Amino acid sequence: MYQPAFDDAVNRILELASGDLGRSIPHIPDWTAESAVTHVGLVFSFVQKSISQGSALSDQGVAGWANDTANQPDSVNLSTWFEGVAGELRETIWKHSPEETVWTSSRTFGTAKFWMRRMTQEAAMHRWDIESAYQEPKGIEPRLAVDGIDEFYGFFVSERLPAVFAGNGTLHLHAVDVDGEWMITRNSDGIDVDHSHGKGDVAARGTASNLLLFVWRRQGYDVLETFGDTSLLEEHQRLLQI
Repeated sequence: MYQPAFDDAVNRILELASGDLGRSIPHIPDWTAESAVTHVGLVFSFVQKSISQGSALSDQGVAGWANDTANQPDSVNLSTWFEGVAGELRETIWKHSPEETVWTSSRTFGTAKFWMRRMTQEAAMHRWDIESAYQEPKGIEPRLAVDGIDEFYGFFVSERLPAVFAGNGTLHLHAVDVDGEWMITRNSDGIDVDHSHGKGDVAARGTASNLLLFVWRRQGYDVLETFGDTSLLEEHQRLLQI
């Protein structure tokens, strides 16, 4: 699933990168298409170089490294640069078998499959961002979206924001176009997430793509069919900011 989806997203970003890169990303303040293409390319470059050397390229992480002017690309040739770094990343990741041990930024996941998933999700989400500067963006493929929601809770929330959504209440997310359900139970330490079917204090139903875009704060819960205490959905978006 990952390699074809990665290629599709990268190819679409390349198509868009040949257009007017000054267009604004409507749902991300101060971001243009150029900002987004540059961001994705710098993430690709950081990950590729870190995997290749077997350790993080910078102890400040990707943000610190990417913000260094020495690492910024030439915006005049942005499409050519992006194509190059995407190709290098693709070669570096997929020369490994999925279960082969490589450097990762995770405390839990330490194989090449982590990056196959993470970089595919990165490319797919930012393809949606960039496309939205030009037209109504195409939704994210349903199975990939389900995988992205699993990654959001199983990696990002679990490792980076384990306790910020602590409290009371249950939220049930339900995909209508593919198998995918998430019961999110708040507790004093954070949240528990499983794939059970049940009645939460709030339920939100929609396409897998719209659910993924909701958890990543690209869209509000108004794109979903909701039942119950929607203040929990508002808190979800306010507190779980990656």
